[in-house]
Amino acid sequence: MARLSRTQLLSLRDGVAELTDEAATDLQVVWRTVEKAVDAGEALNDILPALVDQYGQAAAAMAADWYDDLRAKAEVSRSFRADPIDIKDSGTGALIGWALAEASDYPTFQTLILGGTQRRIANFARGTVTTASTADPGAHGWQRVGTGECDFCEMLLGRGAVYSETTADFAAHDHCKCQAVPAFDGQPKPVKPYTPSVRHSEADQARAREWIAEHL
Repeated sequence: MARLSRTQLLSLRDGVAELTDEAATDLQVVWRTVEKAVDAGEALNDILPALVDQYGQAAAAMAADWYDDLRAKAEVSRSFRADPIDIKDSGTGALIGWALAEASDYPTFQTLILGGTQRRIANFARGTVTTASTADPGAHGWQRVGTGECDFCEMLLGRGAVYSETTADFAAHDHCKCQAVPAFDGQPKPVKPYTPSVRHSEADQARAREWIAEHL
């Protein structure tokens, strides 16, 4: 099998980022139309579910194509095709309610909505890859890949684990750039474990361990 490059593994991230940028541009219409968070919240109740679904489905289709292309490059022998996942309820109502409760002003409300929208769109791609990786007879699970831009992600990346159970969740926060990559049979692990930086506090580590214990 041909070894996959980091550029190939991370190419999906850039495509999903473009989709979330387009969604953010669409949301500018709401920001320009209303002047208060509460009025924007009412407008978003009608707009945001369809917006996330539109760009989320595009991200899922992109992830399925990326998975199949990556699989072909890895020269996996067994036959398999990835299917885009469909998230029936992406939780946009909860996002709007949370942003209204948390935001002290309109710009903060916008930031919270944009971050939550990004995470929900990216989750379509992540879910497509994790689902395919656990169903694919030529793979033995998925790994997390990213640059460790926050303590939480760096902690999870540092494990270098391969997840093969369908119950394993992909931990992600708003604006998170981490993604899932398949671990194909006969291939070296896509991601090697590394030692997290010394900037972790005991509290950071405890929060990460708590999340891992509950979800992975």
